[in-house]
Amino acid sequence: GKSASADAPQTATMYQDRVLAERRDACERDSVIPLLELSGHDRVLDVGCGYGRWAEALQGKIGAYLGIDFSAELLKLAEARKFAGATFQCMGAQDITPENVAVPPPFDLFICSGILIYLNDSDVTKLATAIAAMSIPGARVYLREPMAITGSRLTLDRFPSQELKRDYSAVYRTPEECHALFGDPLRSVGFTCSVERFLYPPELCNRKETEQQIQLWVRKA
Repeated sequence: GKSASADAPQTATMYQDRVLAERRDACERDSVIPLLELSGHDRVLDVGCGYGRWAEALQGKIGAYLGIDFSAELLKLAEARKFAGATFQCMGAQDITPENVAVPPPFDLFICSGILIYLNDSDVTKLATAIAAMSIPGARVYLREPMAITGSRLTLDRFPSQELKRDYSAVYRTPEECHALFGDPLRSVGFTCSVERFLYPPELCNRKETEQQIQLWVRKA
């Protein structure tokens, strides 16, 4: 599984280069939090919450927070940080339903950070369908995903990774594929994509075939 230390948790879910990971983390917070239009009372579901980076970033800015992740190890790190008002739940993204989440829906804000690459196509759609069912009018969905920028998807099957010290499987989809698989279920309940762009400036990018992109989906009020 993923490894991390309590003093440098960013390296667990991002990159082993600590300085780059911290700069990317700060860049995302600074550029994305204003886009979320937080009310101070928002109920947040964070899918793929990892060690709780968004629980930390949103402290004092929201009403309730549920972080879901498949990694029990990362959730232990998150729980040890004792974020006020935060609940954490160990579950795969594809298993989320309105009935089995630890904080009852609906939610105002959904965060999906780098999670779709670990799901097959049908499970991407399943997750988006669950999000649509748990959203209210005016809800937002923030998606950050490493996407293929070569025009076609990139699939790694048990690829040996020096960074992660283990074999690695992932699907890097194109933005268009994410719009179809993830976006169509959202559109069916009135979401539109209001923001779509690269997340990081060139100096914070370290991949040739993939790049972190963001999409912000907003449901009609």
